[in-house]
Amino acid sequence: MAAIVLSANAEFKGNYSKYIRYSIVGALIIHFIIFFFSPPFEFKPYRLKEERFEVVDLPQNIEIPPPPQEVALPKVPVEAVEGEEDADKEIGPTTFDTFEELPPPPAPSSGKAEMFLAFDEPPMLQYYESPKYPQLAREAGIEGTVSVKVLVGEDGKVLDAVVLSSDVTPDMERAAIEAAKKCRFKPAKQRTVPVKAHVMIPFQFKLTGAY
Repeated sequence: MAAIVLSANAEFKGNYSKYIRYSIVGALIIHFIIFFFSPPFEFKPYRLKEERFEVVDLPQNIEIPPPPQEVALPKVPVEAVEGEEDADKEIGPTTFDTFEELPPPPAPSSGKAEMFLAFDEPPMLQYYESPKYPQLAREAGIEGTVSVKVLVGEDGKVLDAVVLSSDVTPDMERAAIEAAKKCRFKPAKQRTVPVKAHVMIPFQFKLTGAY
């Protein structure tokens, strides 16, 4: 009896159901391995970082030497006008007592929206500029503190400065602003990239040997 020889197509069709079963079993095994060894998924909500203000530690208080001794200025002769009464009346000495009665300056208001600046490493003070003591404030014996908020750029230079709080005169506030703009910092960093950041610098005005 002659043997029946099947063609390749007929043999494939005869084994089709067996191939299907093997494929399904193999797919299930692969999916089980992937599911078993894959790490569990953890959902972490994103949290917006809040802006931080770092207070710079000053190297030391500002020590201002005592004012020089006042020297009386010579009187300038003034030609008297004929017929004018009290032409020889002398002008009384000028005093600076009115400085003590000045009301505290109002809180500054720039009108600009607050800028959000995120950073991982805060700026570090590298050079501190002492403010110049205004002559009138020194003669009046005015002391106090000015807290200045500065914006430090990516290069460590101060880009902007505003007064946050103060208990001194406007002239002393302006001196603190000028000194703050001359300070230099190591810039803040977001990871490894230098970024802008705000920082507060307190300036103390104190007279030495005034009392």
